[in-house]
Amino acid sequence: MASVQDANEIRVVFSEPMVVLGRVPARLRPPFFHISPAVDGAFRWSGTTILIFTPAKPLPLATKYDVTVDAGAAAVSGRGLAAPFTFSFTTPTARLLQTDWYRPGGRYDAAPVFVLRFNQPVDPAAVAAHVTARFQRHPFNAPPLSPAGAQRAGAIDPAAADAFAAKVKAASDAAQSIAPVSLVLARTWDTKTYKPSPDLVVLQAATPVPPESWVALEVDGRVPSRAGSAVSLKPQDYTVQVERAFFADGFNCTAACDPDSHNGIRFRVAVKADAFAKALRAVDVTPGRAERTMTKSAPKTR
Repeated sequence: MASVQDANEIRVVFSEPMVVLGRVPARLRPPFFHISPAVDGAFRWSGTTILIFTPAKPLPLATKYDVTVDAGAAAVSGRGLAAPFTFSFTTPTARLLQTDWYRPGGRYDAAPVFVLRFNQPVDPAAVAAHVTARFQRHPFNAPPLSPAGAQRAGAIDPAAADAFAAKVKAASDAAQSIAPVSLVLARTWDTKTYKPSPDLVVLQAATPVPPESWVALEVDGRVPSRAGSAVSLKPQDYTVQVERAFFADGFNCTAACDPDSHNGIRFRVAVKADAFAKALRAVDVTPGRAERTMTKSAPKTR
């Protein structure tokens, strides 16, 4: 059974008629039908070969049931079962339906919050014991820096080259990491976006998660439900790709550019135009004349 709707009745199909059409008793209680754990409900025949048991109320989730049809069950012909017939079924177990994440305040250095939504009520502390996380290795393309660009940056700040190399290495290390990530239950989170509910579990990384990281979350398939003890035994996983490291990939044009056209800068993450404009300095370095700083205009919102 994959959904709650699947758990609304039990059908037993026989190979030959079990009742005479038109002679089915109004109050039906077949003595050969047993279900464990016991369930209150009503029986009816669909035709002469299908016995239907409808529980008086929805069956509890995450619960295994065993059904037995005794060997004493006899068909209209007088033939009986050679041996008891048994089968089992399990109502829907706890399964992860949706995963989301964010960094508090939108800051790159804030511990990521992971929001897990399940298909039924669960206990957050019990779920946390069955969720693991680790960094996942993935490709990383180092940002380009031409010799001329490196020389120019060094002229402005002698430490720029080393700082750039260190930042590239940190991003590359983050992309190559496969180390475990510790998780804890989040004490606070954005309850306006993610309203508390019985099917919601909110975890937070206790291990620093730098930009350019991927975090693989795994639910081990033994997450208990509040309703019953049955578990799916089917692991689920989800990979969170946090924001990329903040690098510029270059200009749209680097030579023989149209002076009457704009020349955009390609970044790997979104930037705030106002904040970036304050840090931007443009210098006219045309060969054969003295360098001069260009006048900045107000940034345009796109």
